[in-house]
Amino acid sequence: MKIGLSSYSFRPMLADGRMSVETLFDWLHDHGAEHLEIATFSFAAAGTEVGYDLSREEEVLKRLEAAVARTGVPVSGFCLGASFLNGEGRQAQIDMVKRHVELCVRFGAKFLRHDVVPWALRLTDTAEFEREFSAIVEGCREVAEFGAQHGVVTSVEDHGFFMNGAERLLRLVHAVDHPNFKLTVDVGNFLCVDDNPYVSTKKTLPHASFVHVKDFYTRRAEPGPGWLKTAGGEFIRGSVFGYGDLDTKALLESVVASGYDGFLSLEYEGAEPSTFGCEVGLNNIRRMLKEIGG
Repeated sequence: MKIGLSSYSFRPMLADGRMSVETLFDWLHDHGAEHLEIATFSFAAAGTEVGYDLSREEEVLKRLEAAVARTGVPVSGFCLGASFLNGEGRQAQIDMVKRHVELCVRFGAKFLRHDVVPWALRLTDTAEFEREFSAIVEGCREVAEFGAQHGVVTSVEDHGFFMNGAERLLRLVHAVDHPNFKLTVDVGNFLCVDDNPYVSTKKTLPHASFVHVKDFYTRRAEPGPGWLKTAGGEFIRGSVFGYGDLDTKALLESVVASGYDGFLSLEYEGAEPSTFGCEVGLNNIRRMLKEIGG
């Protein structure tokens, strides 16, 4: 596996100017990261994250290209928000995702993860999911076909509250039924919908094109501000990888046992400083994989 980070891990520092595109790549190079996965809104100015379209930001893209060339740290893939829900603007969203397929080609990246609904959207009832499912399937298939023409594997992640949970993701893979459509498996995000992360990670890994690792603190009752309420009413908060309540080594063991041998991204979203959380998390991943023999 190639161990690296998601640019999302550095979002607080990128947003307030403490880190630039250039110093981000310097940090990655200095800490031995083998790749960077770009979460596109990481480079948006504070307050402009919603609807941010990196494919239209030529100045940022040129700076990214220069940083890759200077440091030798490759871009492994892109992640972006999108919505394939029925309604006005749906095709524009699909077309925007296709532009990011072309962006992958520009950077020599082979993987694109796109959302299919807004991250924060929570189901009101099961019927809502069923009403939207066919439109989501059709959008995913259209993007997967376009990606196949360009040598870019497309995927959906267990992300947010609507298209999350192992059974929904596996149902989506089955319905899209395209060899170029896979899953980005995030070992921690299953907690957002109260799925068992150990069981769900094992279920979805056979369909993985990309893997994200992270750690969470978990609580039954809300401890205070800064905690995310899950679909079932429990509470989670990001932690340094290896510090939280997840058995991170067991999750990595599942990844190794599955035979997955692609890119692995650390996504850090804890309260500690970004560089501390990323450095410790990266070192913990390496140590655990060495202990596992992966």
